[in-house]
Amino acid sequence: MSKVHDTLTAVSALVIGMMEEHGANWTKPWKDAVRNAGDPVSAKKRVYTGFNRFNLGLVMAVSGFQSPVFGTFKQWRSLGANVKKGSTGFPVMFYSTFKVEDKQTGDSKFIPCPKAFTVFNADQVENWNGNWITEDTSEEAIQEWEDVQTADELLANVPASITYVNQNRAFYMPSSDAITMPKREQFVDASGFYGTVLHELIHWTGHESRENRQFGKRFGSDDYAFEELIAELGAAMLSNHTKVDATPREDHAKYLNNWIACLKDDPKAISKAASLAEKASAFVIKSASQTEALEVAA
Repeated sequence: MSKVHDTLTAVSALVIGMMEEHGANWTKPWKDAVRNAGDPVSAKKRVYTGFNRFNLGLVMAVSGFQSPVFGTFKQWRSLGANVKKGSTGFPVMFYSTFKVEDKQTGDSKFIPCPKAFTVFNADQVENWNGNWITEDTSEEAIQEWEDVQTADELLANVPASITYVNQNRAFYMPSSDAITMPKREQFVDASGFYGTVLHELIHWTGHESRENRQFGKRFGSDDYAFEELIAELGAAMLSNHTKVDATPREDHAKYLNNWIACLKDDPKAISKAASLAEKASAFVIKSASQTEALEVAA
């Protein structure tokens, strides 16, 4: 488990460093890297998801890689390519399950077991001719998001209650299951509007009738900080997917110290947050796509 712990600690440190350098807009380098090069993909031509997608996007941003393709040393060698001498690899994690039996009840259950692997970017190898590994494998999950062309299209079709009123607060209220937003014309630019509404949409997915996440009752609590981190990552994923620029709300800077403290106290938090953020983003996209399909059918 030490390799897994080291992986999580290293990625948490990378995120903290980006927060300290870029402030509340720390996800922008990640979004730019993924938008310019494409979503990180394995040498098996499978899109990385969850924590691995987020982590390798950070790697692309920090390292300046122009290719989104990653593979293990063994995978590159099987393709006739070789990793350049002195190259530093990057960690990815996959979960396998193993069966255990309760000694008292005799019941069986499956326990997830994380495994860490080291991958190298295509920019770090020589003699790769663009071929892909073709054998089937269950190591990596395939991304199955439905495409939504624009953020406005998503907002028009997502089945969330969004009210636009002439006031300065944006928030999601779990008790009424509704989002309240300032009017569009109150925002200085489109990036501020999209950053705010996509953030609140991620909160909307956490309702007990959907993803059922713990929101936290007060600012500064662990649950509160963790949910805000999920919303921040999820908004970044949605803005990248819908091809709009989105900057964080102005008041997001106040969350930075809480996020940093959360990651320092629990290195596993970034893995959990990235996975839950992608799950939430996929929920928003899927629900909007289903609504659009029903309207077309009607």
